[in-house]
Amino acid sequence: MKYKFTNEVDEKLLFEFLSENIVGLRTNVIKRQAKLGEIKVNGVKTKENVRLISGDRVDIFLPQNSLTIPCVEVVYRDDNIVVVYKPAGMDTENNLVSALKADMGGDVFPVHRLDRNTEGLVILALDGESKNILMQAIKERKIRKFYRALLYGTFESKEFTAVAFLVKDEKNSVVKVYRDSVREGKRIETRYKVLEEHGDYSDVEIELVTGRTHQIRAHSAFLGHPVLGDGKYASREVLNKFDFKCQQLRAVRLEFDGLNGKLAYLNGKVIRV
Repeated sequence: MKYKFTNEVDEKLLFEFLSENIVGLRTNVIKRQAKLGEIKVNGVKTKENVRLISGDRVDIFLPQNSLTIPCVEVVYRDDNIVVVYKPAGMDTENNLVSALKADMGGDVFPVHRLDRNTEGLVILALDGESKNILMQAIKERKIRKFYRALLYGTFESKEFTAVAFLVKDEKNSVVKVYRDSVREGKRIETRYKVLEEHGDYSDVEIELVTGRTHQIRAHSAFLGHPVLGDGKYASREVLNKFDFKCQQLRAVRLEFDGLNGKLAYLNGKVIRV
């Protein structure tokens, strides 16, 4: 499988960068793939542990079963669904599913995802019917998703809903947020509730009303309050001011309501960490 990354910090050694960005990737595997010519920096094969600078693109090919997948914490499970706590550095579609298949001995179907470097609660179905019900429920906003984040600065309003428009830039793996409607822009809605303030940053509960790519990270940065440790959307000034090695964003609560069919028993259920 091929993994693609962009370095978003000032300087980082290649092998360290890969270890931090792919959960379960051992150093000896990185060195082996480098010797085989399976690592590229800015499109050029490299066999050395070179020093990356901000903006460098890294590609690595990993054969199947080359990751040591850690056990994933199961927060809730019944006959139809499982809710787990995904660690930062693990992607939902591949690493997480592989780990759960190995632990549970059967198929699992993710019905939503978290960014690789966002940790927290992920829902997976255990059969096709449950998958369809859950995906429709998420589409109809019948499953509410709440996050905790450390955001830069303090807020004048302690509880508010922000609306904007988001455009995906597939080529550069980023999104851009605009105040007004633009061509190809999708409406986003994010709810904020300040829980505590700590001088230069705030502990905030965030609810995703819509669920677009990088929505919390990009929308918060657009509002002038980027997630601390977020190398993609926070400014260099903010990153240098705080000593966080990963983005301070966690999915912490799920609330179910209005589900139909075999999953109607979940209505009113709250799952939290």
